[in-house]
Amino acid sequence: FISDYQSQAGRPETRWHDLTVSHTAFRDLMDGHSSDFSAFLSDLKQWAGTSGKKIKVVDKKQQIFEFPEFLELDDNDINPIELYAYYLGLYINTPRNGIFMDYILSFPVTYELAIRDKIIQSFERGIKKSLPQSLHQQPEQMAKLRVSKGASEPAAYAVIALHEYDFEPEEDERIFYGVFDFGGGTTDFDFGLYREACENTESRYDYAIEHFGAGGDRYLGGENLLALLAFEIFKNNQEKLRTAQIQFTQPPETPLFLGSEALLSPSREAKMNSKNLMEALRGFWEQDPEKADTYQNGSLEINLFNAQGNEQASFELDIDAEQMKKTLYERIERGVVNFFGNLRLAFSNQAFDLKEIDCVQLFLAGNSSKSPWVSELFEQEMARVIEEMQQENLKADDFFKLHPSLSSDELDRPTGKTGVAYGLIETRPGGDVLVIDHNVKEEIAFKYYLGRSRKKKFKLIVDRHSPYHQWIQFIDASQTDFEIYYSSVSAVSTNKIPIGDNSIQRLRLSIEQAHSSAHVYLRPISPSEIEDVVAEQCGIESQAYLSDIQTVAI
Repeated sequence: FISDYQSQAGRPETRWHDLTVSHTAFRDLMDGHSSDFSAFLSDLKQWAGTSGKKIKVVDKKQQIFEFPEFLELDDNDINPIELYAYYLGLYINTPRNGIFMDYILSFPVTYELAIRDKIIQSFERGIKKSLPQSLHQQPEQMAKLRVSKGASEPAAYAVIALHEYDFEPEEDERIFYGVFDFGGGTTDFDFGLYREACENTESRYDYAIEHFGAGGDRYLGGENLLALLAFEIFKNNQEKLRTAQIQFTQPPETPLFLGSEALLSPSREAKMNSKNLMEALRGFWEQDPEKADTYQNGSLEINLFNAQGNEQASFELDIDAEQMKKTLYERIERGVVNFFGNLRLAFSNQAFDLKEIDCVQLFLAGNSSKSPWVSELFEQEMARVIEEMQQENLKADDFFKLHPSLSSDELDRPTGKTGVAYGLIETRPGGDVLVIDHNVKEEIAFKYYLGRSRKKKFKLIVDRHSPYHQWIQFIDASQTDFEIYYSSVSAVSTNKIPIGDNSIQRLRLSIEQAHSSAHVYLRPISPSEIEDVVAEQCGIESQAYLSDIQTVAI
């Protein structure tokens, strides 16, 4: 495939059976043997958007391809994002459809600017490769190809949701909103206001949307919930699995358990087992009425592979539908609580007087938000927040208005999934809606809350809105070793979350020499990097440091 792909600049004669994508590839994965698992590359979005994440593919001819983190790829490397864009281009640019030269991409709010720029470059290369060779011979035509950044995914959805729900701001009216974009991989939050465009300075637009707060829950997504559910079921069946020598994988945020060293593995068989159980549980998560009886019998039969790669057909696992529901419910609840914590911080950081705001419109987005558990949890959390506001003598009656994910049986109407695409069109350069992003200046905000353990609770020291390159006193330097606890969940900012909570992780660091009269100082320098240094209080501003500056990736 790669040889054919590189054979000419435009429309190379690649063959479908050499490299398949989408539903065909997924069907082949589920019908295949565990030995072929590493020949499939999934989670492209998570790989591209996560610093330090590396992947390895072993194709069906046992050729090994190792991919570094996305930002480390150079122009001569095989680029999976470029190949993905190439396939999209082949579907879009056909004799029936015509040739398209203008593309707009949207990104999750947590993607760093360098990652966004590299994805743009990768897409441009892939789309360009999909265009006819005859077009490549016309430089003046090829110069028209444009791949550009649009609004963030939740902000794009907000625009279309506001329009679909008939919000028409009048002069001087501000409509405040929040978006809970609950997708397959992650959940993004966006907060902002919608207003009429200014007649003088924004006369080419009808409306303006200013998004001033953003956040998310990187491990709350439909696929991550299925992985969590599979892990819990495997763990509850560990005696059966240990006897049969069947292993499984450990998803993020899950703790180790006694005896886990014999059951958890990164092997192809373990990954295939987890994937098979996730697919078997999809009907439960999506509440498919045709499969309801499947999960009420107390057991589930699936095909699994033992550590030697031998298939164990119709292996019976004990399941508990009520416990499964509780696992999903509690994890979604954490995400909803996190959303309202981010909302409060977003509004307070903009110094909005909540007494002057009549209502905040809340929009659910993404396929996963169609779950009735999401709406139920939102109603529950809204009631709790309103009660808190009443205790603070704030106007709270009807302060939140919840809108379900858009849905339509008409193909040309936006839904919770396609609303982002419609919103990108509305907010394109030259469109009717001006997008003002207060979240992204030179870079997106720092991704984490940093703190210490204080009486077994998380004590916040550095929050997500701390400015880059400004030192913050963290802990005394009287000993060489110290620990930093970190989380992306806003609830830790309350200083009430137990330090052992699954959302909190730990870094153990050390300094070269202890100093009884000095402190360790921290400062964020990028969305996922910090620096530390030792200095006395009088020496931090004058840069009279007592140690070298140490850079740490989180």
